[in-house]
Amino acid sequence: MEVVSNRNEISALNDNTIKGNPKMEYSKITFAGKNNILFCENNVNLVHCNIVFKGNNSLIFLSSCKGNYSLNMQVVHDSVIYIGRNNDLIAPININVQEHQNLIIGEDCSIGSNTNIRTGDAHIIYDQGSKNRINNGSSVFIGDHVWLGHQIYVDKGVIIGSGSVIENNSYIASNSILKSNSIYQGNPAKLVKENVFFTKDYVAKFTKEDSHTYDTYSSRIFLYENIDGETLDMKKVDNLLSKFDVDEKLDFIQKLFIQNKRHNRFSI
Repeated sequence: MEVVSNRNEISALNDNTIKGNPKMEYSKITFAGKNNILFCENNVNLVHCNIVFKGNNSLIFLSSCKGNYSLNMQVVHDSVIYIGRNNDLIAPININVQEHQNLIIGEDCSIGSNTNIRTGDAHIIYDQGSKNRINNGSSVFIGDHVWLGHQIYVDKGVIIGSGSVIENNSYIASNSILKSNSIYQGNPAKLVKENVFFTKDYVAKFTKEDSHTYDTYSSRIFLYENIDGETLDMKKVDNLLSKFDVDEKLDFIQKLFIQNKRHNRFSI
């Protein structure tokens, strides 16, 4: 087992790798396996962050962020966690990626406190008649500019299109597909309204004049649509990731998500 609790300990790693030089405050990175990579871009601040690699050959990619990463994050074997740039992450956020599945989160998202994201259940459930398992793990994909309110539970196999809004205290059931520019709410989360978009302007301190100023918004920058040749097939992405070793996963992620800035890449 290898443990890093400050930047000076990064160079002492033998069986695992931390690429980049993240700032660390009251944070710990634990490697209970081998051949794992934590990749941190510039401006990655780990504050009250607990990252645990419980298995082998996994990649966590943390992109640049104006705020802090304050995550309870666990990844097991042969998995990828990718978090895009400039997301607002309100602690605590709990992430558990297991059963060789992946978690992809786009850019410019707002993720509220007490959000839980899992790619699998804790135990196995079988069908009584066939004796076949019925709760296999499955990857989770969250697009660009998605707003997850407070106390959201994102279950295995969920795909959320760019521009979606998930209201507070909602449960997104396993294998749900949520359309872009739509509002969902409830347990399980149901479609409330389509053809909407949101901005990240913070209204709490608005004066009456401010509210009037923001009554309309003419730009189409936060509207997304599915376009052939631009929108990614996330099932194919998931399948490709499963075939790569950990270094190939890192190269693939950088080319597909960092270099690919197409507006509609995560549209549904």
